[in-house]
Amino acid sequence: MTPRGAGLSLPVKLAAVAAVTQLALALAIVALARPSPGATVALLALLAVPIAIVYLLTRFVVGRLTVPVIDAYRRLAAGDFSAELPAATAGKDFLGLRVGFRAMADALARSLDEIRGADRERRRLFADLAHELATPTSTLLGLGAALKHGTGDRARMLELLERELARLERLTADLRDLAALDEPDLELERAPIELAPLVEAAVARAAVTGGPIATCRLTAVTATVDAMRLEQVLDNLLSNARRHAGDGAVEVTLAAADRDAVITVDDAGPGVADGELDLLGRRLARLDPSRSRTTGGHGLGLAIVRSIVARHGGTLAFARSPLGGLRVTVTVPRAPA
Repeated sequence: MTPRGAGLSLPVKLAAVAAVTQLALALAIVALARPSPGATVALLALLAVPIAIVYLLTRFVVGRLTVPVIDAYRRLAAGDFSAELPAATAGKDFLGLRVGFRAMADALARSLDEIRGADRERRRLFADLAHELATPTSTLLGLGAALKHGTGDRARMLELLERELARLERLTADLRDLAALDEPDLELERAPIELAPLVEAAVARAAVTGGPIATCRLTAVTATVDAMRLEQVLDNLLSNARRHAGDGAVEVTLAAADRDAVITVDDAGPGVADGELDLLGRRLARLDPSRSRTTGGHGLGLAIVRSIVARHGGTLAFARSPLGGLRVTVTVPRAPA
């Protein structure tokens, strides 16, 4: 059996106490209208009861509310993001406080996860960068020592020296690009541009340095892009495809989807294992160290592509190519008609 008054809300209980207090004060005023020694004693006794009730009830209510709130905040400050205000304690009158506390705890947990993830990525990046710098640095030191002592084929050593310096220069330039793309204030110089001529120009540049690249289908499509940055995307994708394909085929297509322009680059290289496709585009990702050494890649080219495409509001996807190697698909929003 539920005790009488147990179902009443806190405001109703407080209103009842206030009514009792007001009644006591009214009686006190009546007593003061007829002053006498007995009336004074009765007045003091009459006032003592509601004052004591109000004091005890206030202390109970404040303690009932603040103790679990303080405890929950202490747990939250200690890193316990499962802390909650007990439903029985908060009651329906303080449901908003309980819901708000839970939302705050969830937001703090997500923020902490993001900070920890960023810290792990930062440490991984530094470790990979140190690894990436170790090989050319060791090579340069060895070549310097050989040149100093006059041992070995001097012309060959100078050729290797030039190659390693170029590798370091490329790594430095790519890191500078990534740092610039990470800046939130970076503004792209976007304009409606026909993409087919950009693709054709990139294919021509890649053919000069790496070998022929086939353009299977170039649909006339206009997109609002930063032309220089999109050229950078195309150059990175085509040079990457040509390096890994060797003498194999590399094909480029340009198509128009409902709202996007779609650029696809296929190569006949060794490809990437299905389980490693998600790692592509990660900074300094090293899927196959032997392949990276053979092709001279350092894993930043696709990271730059991903950053540029994301800045345009587009997507970057990787899959197995019908040619046997890797298929890279880039989408960027089409220009309004």
